[in-house]
Amino acid sequence: MRNRKFTVASLCMVMALAFGSAAHATLLANNSSGAPSATNSPTGAVQIADSGVLAFASIDGLSFTGTLRSRVYRNDPNSAQGGLTFTYLLTNNGPDPIEQFSSINWTGFLTDVAFNNVPANGGVVGVIPFLVTRNSTGKILGWQFDPTGASNLGPGTNTALLVVHSNAPAFTVVQDSLINGSVASVGSFGPAVPEPASIGLIGIGLAGLAIRRRNAN
Repeated sequence: MRNRKFTVASLCMVMALAFGSAAHATLLANNSSGAPSATNSPTGAVQIADSGVLAFASIDGLSFTGTLRSRVYRNDPNSAQGGLTFTYLLTNNGPDPIEQFSSINWTGFLTDVAFNNVPANGGVVGVIPFLVTRNSTGKILGWQFDPTGASNLGPGTNTALLVVHSNAPAFTVVQDSLINGSVASVGSFGPAVPEPASIGLIGIGLAGLAIRRRNAN
């Protein structure tokens, strides 16, 4: 009986730890939304790519201008997803607020959205999105800012460091977008989606492996 009680207690402790850890992550499924959680990323991770500071301007030439810097990391001890970590630092030079930053190419990948608001990430504490949405296909993460609330990304402000923990094994160059009535696009990094030919080769390889195993049996 004592052993049984010990086993039940141990199981409960493991479950509590598991759910406690999960509570610190905002893992977004397709067609869902959630507030980003705080993270220490990219502390302890290995940087493998840096876009540098890239400028953008709304296509109407009037609404807003700004900059975006994106980076990619591997071996992130703060990520539970096992793949690359992507970070984004967005600055709005005005004259109007920015309402949404859309990062793309997440189809088929796990996305745990977070922020790091340590002043060292940009020199000043940044604006935290009040919500992150993921569209029905899973391709787009929409970082939402409220022009009339605490998460107002107005002229002369920058975001906290926006972080995506993913299970993506590789990255590629993409075109992300900024929205506020008008739209702007800017170069950035996102997960690399496998080419159809690569997927076919993987399928052929797996089929060949299965045949060899059958023959061996």
